[in-house]
Amino acid sequence: MPRSAAGSSSSCQNLRRLHDRLKNVCALSIVMTASSPVSTTTAPSLTPVAVPRRDLTVPLWLALAIAAVATVILYIFFLPLQGTYLGQLLLNRGWTQPVAVFFAWTVLVFTILKAIALVQQAPSLRQIWIPANYPFTSMRDILQLQQTLAQRRTLLPNRCARVLGAFLSSGRREIAVEAAAEESGSAAAATDASYTIPRVLVWAIPLLGFIGTVVGISQAVSGFSSFLETAQDVNQIKEGIGGVTTGLAVAFDTTLVALVLSVLVMIPMVIVERWENKLLLQIDTYINDQLLPRLPVTHTSAGVDRDTLQEVIQETIRTELPTQERLQQLLDNLNQLARAVVRDRQQFVATLEERQRQSIEQFERLVTQIQHSQGELLAHVNREQTAIAQELRQQSQYIAQLLAESDRTLQQRLQLLETLNQALQALADTGNLQLLLDSLNHTLGNLQPVLRQLAQPRRVTLVEQPSSLDGGDRPI
Repeated sequence: MPRSAAGSSSSCQNLRRLHDRLKNVCALSIVMTASSPVSTTTAPSLTPVAVPRRDLTVPLWLALAIAAVATVILYIFFLPLQGTYLGQLLLNRGWTQPVAVFFAWTVLVFTILKAIALVQQAPSLRQIWIPANYPFTSMRDILQLQQTLAQRRTLLPNRCARVLGAFLSSGRREIAVEAAAEESGSAAAATDASYTIPRVLVWAIPLLGFIGTVVGISQAVSGFSSFLETAQDVNQIKEGIGGVTTGLAVAFDTTLVALVLSVLVMIPMVIVERWENKLLLQIDTYINDQLLPRLPVTHTSAGVDRDTLQEVIQETIRTELPTQERLQQLLDNLNQLARAVVRDRQQFVATLEERQRQSIEQFERLVTQIQHSQGELLAHVNREQTAIAQELRQQSQYIAQLLAESDRTLQQRLQLLETLNQALQALADTGNLQLLLDSLNHTLGNLQPVLRQLAQPRRVTLVEQPSSLDGGDRPI
């Protein structure tokens, strides 16, 4: 790369010197082909008015200040709306969201300020700054026009005044042409430089989204891994899954917001940049078409003949223009520079593809790890659910047995209560049982003397009596 940069610098310097020499030769050709000298050949150069260069540069500090205020106001506005989807995206998705919003506001404010400046410059393109019949025959007329244009604050009269100032200082139209080209290049460079920081911010907004994605995925995976080591029941596992989903939401929502903001601010910025380039092109066209051709061609001496000028031109071509060998060397340097640029671009593309491939592989590995973790989590949850179902089944069977035993005990007690009820009913039906017992005791009391008598020893005498066959009974 240093060699290619050195080669590029030397080649550009050679081309610039060649361009200057060709312009000098062309100027001499114009002088040679002029039909007659104009009245300004002997006019002395006048001191022009110093005109400062103007451009459309927007103060970056102003854009940053307005963007900071707009970011704070936006977040204050969304504080009551934190429960909404947009509120969640802006307030609950990590530190990258406010930074991305601030960058987006900066680019948007810069674009708006640029657009306001361009709108202010647009009317100047429709005005006639140099009348068609304005005389360019004397330096005093040109100085008066330059002083009038220098009082204006827009770009077109400012550029015209600076070109006229270069012509008044040198007295040569070629110097004015070079000044116009330099002004055009400076304006283009200033415009391109003014968009450097906004381009970097537009490029940084998606990177912030990707950083938020990496942070969210890392938090989700690390939190889930540490959670699985301490998880004890299903509720804790559900809480862990909720943390994982929250981390993934942070991961992908940051990328979503960053990409949307990048697109929203990049399109207006590109439109305004093209508008500004078109404005500068219109200014260059006006100077090249309306101002430079009307400047008079001046001569240092009116007595130079055509032969002398032709000899000077030929000598200049012979001494100043590069030879064939130098041109071939310059072409070789340009070819080497082109090959170096192609080689560097190929290396850059290869490096970019390699990094992209590595990023894709890392993302695929991360997705595989997440899928593996989810599979293990589902398996663990299934095992826990199976164990819980078995335990619930055993408890249900035990409760069913207890209920059956309780039912049997209840039936037995119900039967006992029915028996007792029947006994009580029988007792109710035999309400005179006590009277019967009393009378029975009384009767037994009356029988006790008889029973005592019967309990005493007795002597039994058998008396034989004649039977009926013998004519009568036989007493015992």
